[in-house]
Amino acid sequence: MANGSDHSRSILRLLIGEGLAAAGLVYARLHPYADPLWNLNFFYNALFFLLAYPILYVYRWTMAEGCLAAVLWPVSFVLSWGLGVSCYLWIAYLLLLGNSPYFYAMKLHYVPLGVLFAFIYFPLIQPILGVGPKYQTLGGLLGLFLYSALGGFFGYETGWFLSRRFPAIQTEHSHWLLLWLGLTFLGTAIGAQVAPKRNS
Repeated sequence: MANGSDHSRSILRLLIGEGLAAAGLVYARLHPYADPLWNLNFFYNALFFLLAYPILYVYRWTMAEGCLAAVLWPVSFVLSWGLGVSCYLWIAYLLLLGNSPYFYAMKLHYVPLGVLFAFIYFPLIQPILGVGPKYQTLGGLLGLFLYSALGGFFGYETGWFLSRRFPAIQTEHSHWLLLWLGLTFLGTAIGAQVAPKRNS
């Protein structure tokens, strides 16, 4: 698998992530969501990401080994899972901006979708952000993204097939969206898990 050394980590990836989060923060502030609670969730989520992402990035870059790493491991553990929740909220926010009905599935069924999302976040999103245990070069990321996208596509198409084959299951709209989005997440997670084995 195409892994780079910790010393080859690019500061550009950090700057891009922080820039996008800052843009999202400004947009959320200027264009508030109608639901006050979720509006605050998105706003404070952007703030959390802006603070937590560089801390975890620098930790992975400079303190991934040695005694100091062992001492600070609980902090990195909390930040790592916290960024996972943050990324889930970012995806929900992007779906909201796109007027996608899947936003409501992520909003109402966050427990089962959150569990599935964890299997996407750690093998796929963490390497993209550059905060995984092993740093992925651009070549490694392209292969990882390709397999994940193919898995997500097949998951989505499976949901489309089921909607045509069993139209009765669409009677409960919220549950149907949960199933379709869950299949897409599952396919993406499988693709992200397969990619490292294929590239090794």
